[in-house]
Amino acid sequence: MMTSLKKLTAPIARFVRDTRASATVEAVLIMPLLMAWFVGSFVFFDGFKNRNTAMKASYTIGDILSRRTEGATAQYIDNLQDLFDSLAYTSGSSAIRVTSLTWNGKKHRVLWSHSTKSKLPVHTNDTVRGSAFRNRIPLMAVAETVILVETFIDYNPAFNVGWSHHLFENFVVTSPRFASCLSWDNGVDVPHC
Repeated sequence: MMTSLKKLTAPIARFVRDTRASATVEAVLIMPLLMAWFVGSFVFFDGFKNRNTAMKASYTIGDILSRRTEGATAQYIDNLQDLFDSLAYTSGSSAIRVTSLTWNGKKHRVLWSHSTKSKLPVHTNDTVRGSAFRNRIPLMAVAETVILVETFIDYNPAFNVGWSHHLFENFVVTSPRFASCLSWDNGVDVPHC
């Protein structure tokens, strides 16, 4: 019984111990794996690079708004959209929503909100009072105002490696630097907070 078992396993054992190989065969076997790894690495690197660039551009927009002492206008925010597209290297598939918020000690109140795309609704008092939203805003003193900049970027990878379309969303909260708040200038009324 043992000899017949050895006869059956001998070819397998010989194959396992054999150190002779063909470089061509090995290259043919390993090349698809190397190419898949290379393409996957490229897609993930590019995705995270785009996400990081968009985040930096979002902080830049927030910083620009925090230094503004005059009232913000729809045209000004739309121009910031163009700047964001340039900084984040987007092809127009992005959107910005800017909201000025205050805290009365119990709840957030929207002073004004503007979105650069009609598909992206502006914030209302009801939308900022949800727990998911409230937990993203830092603690605020009573009557303090902040500027909330939200940016949204569509990312479609160059190759399909299991990571399909993504929407990168950034949420930046900034305090005004040189004024008590960023007012809204609608062109009719005197800008106020």
